[in-house]
Amino acid sequence: MNYRYFLSAILSFSLGFSALAQNKKSSTIAFYNCENLFDTKNDPEINDEDFLPESKSQWTEDRYQAKLKNLAKVIDSLGGGPAVLGVCEVENRQVLEDLVKTDPIAKKGYGIVHQNSPDKRGIDVAMIYQTAVFTPSFTKMIRVSLPDDPEFITRDIMLVKGLLNKKPFYFFINHWPSRRGGEEKSEVKRIAAAKAARFSVDTILAANPKANIVLMGDFNDEPIDTSMKSILMASLDQSKIEHKLYNTMSVLKKAGEGSHYFGGGKHMLDQIVVTGALLSPKSKPHLKSESSTIYHPIWMQDQNPKYKGSPFRTYAGQKYLGGYSDHFPVYTVLEF
Repeated sequence: MNYRYFLSAILSFSLGFSALAQNKKSSTIAFYNCENLFDTKNDPEINDEDFLPESKSQWTEDRYQAKLKNLAKVIDSLGGGPAVLGVCEVENRQVLEDLVKTDPIAKKGYGIVHQNSPDKRGIDVAMIYQTAVFTPSFTKMIRVSLPDDPEFITRDIMLVKGLLNKKPFYFFINHWPSRRGGEEKSEVKRIAAAKAARFSVDTILAANPKANIVLMGDFNDEPIDTSMKSILMASLDQSKIEHKLYNTMSVLKKAGEGSHYFGGGKHMLDQIVVTGALLSPKSKPHLKSESSTIYHPIWMQDQNPKYKGSPFRTYAGQKYLGGYSDHFPVYTVLEF
């Protein structure tokens, strides 16, 4: 074969493949519970005493910097850095500023959406996003309340409206009340959060039934639990979404997978829920088929034989381990 002809053919094929790849845009959407991303300074307005240099956990500047580097490594490796990343268990805006300035994500141009929540420990939900592909235009903090308990306080739900690859989107970032005190006893709190989220979703859908909506978070309940299935009405079956929401993690739950390990079992607490408008392969944008995933490469897993496979966390109680988080991140991919 003529060498010049062969080289020309290879070059033409490569350029054609490159053009095809560039024309097919996709964006990774992810959520990560950062497991107590606190700074080392005492804030008298919140209960952050467990995360100070002089505390029993000895939360020093070195440990804080190591935590930032670990989280940045995870974020960078999540599909090359997600376009939109919802986070929870972050103390304030400053820790987010420190995070996005940490290598290897420092050059990715991440912006921040953050507002303080009323949580007594001061842990908030927030969003970081690649400014090249997402432009936020509106943020609302949705209060979660219990009519029978006016003293009840928990994290707000964050609603961010904006343009992702020039398409309008609504993102809900959630961190619902924990199961502290028992799953059944605390369930009413998560049901209250589900009602608040569902009300806002219905308000958006009433104005635009084809709205692109993504709810993500640590819901502290499973896809099959009442708050998720019956109150938020996130369907477990993609072919049956009468209430216009589909839980993309339902398949993983059915397969016995989980993002959080507790009591010897796997729990699918971190989830991504989308509206039906994003499910049709003909829609632009749409959810990439079977792209919803728990991100847990082996280097993020605990190698202790007793806990092998579980998230390699920063602390076990007050014992410092130097890992990443007690949750694995979850993500999905949208194609445009």
